[in-house]
Amino acid sequence: MTNPITPITPEDFDALLREVLGENCHPSAEQDCTLTFPLDQVLNAAEHAITATEHALGPGDTDARPRLWWIKGDGTYLMSNGIDNTPNARDENGHWRHICFADTWGPGTDPSTVLGGDDLHETLDLTQPRDDGQPLIHLLRTAPDHATRFLLHITHDDEGMALAMTTK
Repeated sequence: MTNPITPITPEDFDALLREVLGENCHPSAEQDCTLTFPLDQVLNAAEHAITATEHALGPGDTDARPRLWWIKGDGTYLMSNGIDNTPNARDENGHWRHICFADTWGPGTDPSTVLGGDDLHETLDLTQPRDDGQPLIHLLRTAPDHATRFLLHITHDDEGMALAMTTK
């Protein structure tokens, strides 16, 4: 199945991110925050994406492969981009099963108070090596036994955004 939405260019996406994240920030001022997520739920969403046979494309994506999407809108959360058309893909409340809200940022919260701007959709690739040479799925699968949280550290300014990920 092809995606009917034309992907935006990386340059356009970067400009959009600067606009969204910079809206509530002083120009040139670096802002940062750390979102924490339940590690077991993040790993569940990641494994869903890894094992899915089809993957949806996000903004700026040009190829379909396993990813987590970080969404900021009604709360902020990570979700699998794996396409799941099975009858139980949603829970009894109609929510996608392979989604994980950040601690204290569930539905009904406004994450713009911390992150600034409007809605956001950022792609976290699960299979491509990160700065440490390992893919994100490796970080999640090899977290220490005592780790219960996935941390997404966001640093942003008027020039762009950087993400760092770890477990705790």
